[in-house]
Amino acid sequence: MLRESLWAYWDALRWRLDARSQRPAAPTGKPVDYRDRISVVTWLIVFGLGLSLLYALPTTVITFNALGSPISLPVTETSVAAAFLALLAATGADSVVSLHPAFAVARRRRDWNWTFWALPMALVIIAAFVLPLAPAGIIQVLALLGSGGLLALAYFCLYATVERGQAGFRRARFVLDALAYGSALVLFLFVYQTRTRSLLSGTLVAMTAILLAVEILRSIVDRPRLVLNYSVIIGLILGQVTWALNYWLLPGLTGGLLLLLIFYLLVGIAQQGLQNRLNRRVLLEFAIFAVVALILIGLVGPGFG
Repeated sequence: MLRESLWAYWDALRWRLDARSQRPAAPTGKPVDYRDRISVVTWLIVFGLGLSLLYALPTTVITFNALGSPISLPVTETSVAAAFLALLAATGADSVVSLHPAFAVARRRRDWNWTFWALPMALVIIAAFVLPLAPAGIIQVLALLGSGGLLALAYFCLYATVERGQAGFRRARFVLDALAYGSALVLFLFVYQTRTRSLLSGTLVAMTAILLAVEILRSIVDRPRLVLNYSVIIGLILGQVTWALNYWLLPGLTGGLLLLLIFYLLVGIAQQGLQNRLNRRVLLEFAIFAVVALILIGLVGPGFG
């Protein structure tokens, strides 16, 4: 009898707790507009980029041995600023997309936020390395404002692609793909023309390919772990290709175009595979495109022959 009373009390208490947990929470204030957050994050990063042009730090060279040979890694004020601002850009992307109603309805999707970090990080890293190369004055100011505009555009498009089928999804996805492939080309050029050891350059290219492949593939399926697996495979292949290209004395532009072509082909095949549309006809189309692209690179790319 006592045991039955305790079970009845436990059921009543559990029912009350369930009812309380399902009760809508009281509003804590005015909801945050994602556009305001985009504005704040973008101006913070623009301010940081401008500040990075005004200070100078002594270059520190980190030397270590890998696979039996020494590797020197210079740490400059540009690389420090790029790393810090890239982390800030990733945090901004996380804060922007977390305001989307899809995350409020399904909180389990918050573990997807990391898939939105790659493109803002790439844009900020490119800006941090390109701005010091621009002529001082109005050109540098315009380049700084242009970098901020591209970053804000990326944030708006990221928010518009949180949920498939919402208004403007296709246009935003097209813009993000264009920015991702453009960022891949610029970063591949940066890495390849340095002519550093294959262990270092191949690793950097692989990491870049993994992050940008995640950005392009994340809208295909709602399985971030599967997207990461495909992206890691793409990155490993690009790293091995970079290792092989380092033995071929190609100009930086030609090497960057070849890496971009391989990256585009691998990402395209992964997209078709994730959508279960990979067949002989699709592979033939990619093969024809690869041949035509190689011919064009051979015609316009210096040193390809």
